[in-house]
Amino acid sequence: MGEKKKIRFLSYKTPRFKWKYIINWLISIRTLSKYSHCEAWTTDEDGRFMDYASWWSHMAAREMKSDIKSPTGKCWTSTMRGKDNGTVCRDASGVLKHPENWVYFELEVGQINYDYMLEWMEEHVRDNKGYANWDVLKFISPIHFPDNKRNICSEFVNNALWWLQIGFKFDIVSPGYIYKMLIKMGYEAKDLK
Repeated sequence: MGEKKKIRFLSYKTPRFKWKYIINWLISIRTLSKYSHCEAWTTDEDGRFMDYASWWSHMAAREMKSDIKSPTGKCWTSTMRGKDNGTVCRDASGVLKHPENWVYFELEVGQINYDYMLEWMEEHVRDNKGYANWDVLKFISPIHFPDNKRNICSEFVNNALWWLQIGFKFDIVSPGYIYKMLIKMGYEAKDLK
C-alpha cells in the first residue's frame, strides 16, 4: 500500500474580544464560526510534531508526571501578521505559543500525495507575492477577483488538502468551512493544549 506520512491541520479559535483580535472577530462573525485562521503543520525530520523542550523540561515532566513538550516541525499558511506578509513557512514553536487557542486534525496520507502537497506549498512560499487582500473581500462581496499568486490562510490550507485528495474543491473557503468539512468527513478535532 505504500508508506504513510502524518500531517496536522490547525484551526485557530478566536480569543475573547480584545481590539488586537478585531480581524479575527470580523472573520468569525462573517463566517458564523469560532475559527478565524488555519495552518498546515508538518513534522520535523524525525517525524515528530512535539519534542521535549529541553533536558530540564524533561526532568520536570518526570517529577510532575506530566508531559512538558514543545511543538516542532513547520507551520504553513498565509498571513498578514507582524513581519510576515503572504504565504509563509514558520517554525511551529513560534506559531503555537498559545496552545489553548488551537485545535488540530491529524491525517495519515500516502507518501506520493504528501510529496505533491509539500512541493506545491514550498513553491507558494518561494514565490510569495504577499497576502491576498482582495480575496478577503469574497467573504463580504459577491464579486470575486481571484489572484492565483496570492493566498489567504484558508485558501492555502484548502488547496493543500486538495493535493492530498481529501475531497475539497480548489477554491477560497473560510477557516470555519475547513473545520466543519474535516469533522463531516470523520476526522477528530483535538485540543492542542
